[in-house]
Parts: sequence; structure tokens; C-alpha cells
Amino acid sequence: IPPVPNNISVLRLNGTHMTISWSLIPIIEARGFIQSYLIRYQEIAKRKRQISSVSVPATDSSVVIGGLDPDKSYSVSISASTNAGQGTFTDVIIVDETESSLFQLRAGPFTSCGEWSISIVNSIKSFIRSVVVDTVKDYCDCGFLDSFISNETLLCDTQNRTQAVYRAQVFNFDSISSTQIVSWIEDWVLNGASVTSGPILVTFDLTCLVPLNSINDEICQLPMTTSP
Repeated sequence: IPPVPNNISVLRLNGTHMTISWSLIPIIEARGFIQSYLIRYQEIAKRKRQISSVSVPATDSSVVIGGLDPDKSYSVSISASTNAGQGTFTDVIIVDETESSLFQLRAGPFTSCGEWSISIVNSIKSFIRSVVVDTVKDYCDCGFLDSFISNETLLCDTQNRTQAVYRAQVFNFDSISSTQIVSWIEDWVLNGASVTSGPILVTFDLTCLVPLNSINDEICQLPMTTSP
């Protein structure tokens, strides 16, 4: 059977994805022809969890695995296989959960929330998410992606039903902390953020605090105005 793969590296890309890389086993050390590499990963919890696995071709030395729980740590191990059978798995590598921060944006005008359908909700979420991604890219000049944003919620402001409150979770990205990302979004809003969506100018409310402690916090609302 083949030897254990070496130089294992695991990087949590964001809350839901991690990349795993290793050195290919040289032919002279393979004890046969390597047919594939098997990556085994498991959520770390008090109760025993199902082990998941993915097989990659012998020519590949890395793989990206998705569908992870952002708030969970995972164990990872790798083995190689030849026609003689599956080799020994490497020692387990622990991948910690990803640090994240909550944020919110109050924006409008949109279609009155009394008329929101699932497609309209998804459209508003997609629009605001793309605005956030572009904003972060402008600040960091980096490859920030919408996959670093998750757990999106869209709430209706009953005080002004054309206003939507978008809430989401953002994860650490490379060496950039999630709190730094939220501070960039906040700075953008405080500088009078507005974006054109078709014929409509969507304005982001600077009176609504961007950092969020809990997804269940009360909806930020504009101050009530009275006629003179």
C-alpha cells in the first residue's frame, strides 16, 4: 500500500469552504501507481458525527470542500490509494471555526414589503449583497466574494414599508478580520452611500448602525417626523 501523503495544509477560506492541499507522492515512493487521494473530514462535536469524504484524481494536489457549518470546527485527514488498496490516513488536522461578525443595512426605496414575493426578496438580497461585495473590494483591493457572506435575512420596516433591513454574517477573509470588513461597510454608509438600481436610486440609511450584536435586534428605524 502507498505511504502517507506529506505537507498537508488546510485553510478555512470562509464559513462554508476550506481548501486542502498536499504534496503528490513521487512515483519512486508510491509502491505502485497512485490512483487517487481520499480526503476524510468530520465535524467536531460532543456527539459522534458522520464522516464525509471526497476522492480526487492522482494528479490533483488540492481540493476545495464546501457545505461546512461556519460555527463548527472540523477534523481532516488524507490517504492515497493504489491498485493494492487504500493507504494509511494522515494524522488528523483540526480546522477551527471561522470568526465572523454580524452587520445590517437599511436601504430603500423598494417595492412595498406588503407585496414582497420570494423572488422579490431574493432579488433585493442579491442586489444588496453585490453592493456589499463591491464596497469591500473598493476598500481592500482584494478578491472578496459573496461566498464570504451568509445567513442573510431581509426584514420589512413597518414604519416605512418601502424600506428593507438587510442582515447578514460576514467572515474573516485571508488576513482581514470580519470586524474590519464591517467597519469598511460602516464607513461607506456614513459617507452617504447610494447606488442606482435601474431607474431607482437606492439610498443606504446612515442613521442605522451597521454593526449588529444579534440577528434578533430590533429593527433600526428612521426618526419620526411631524408636520409643522
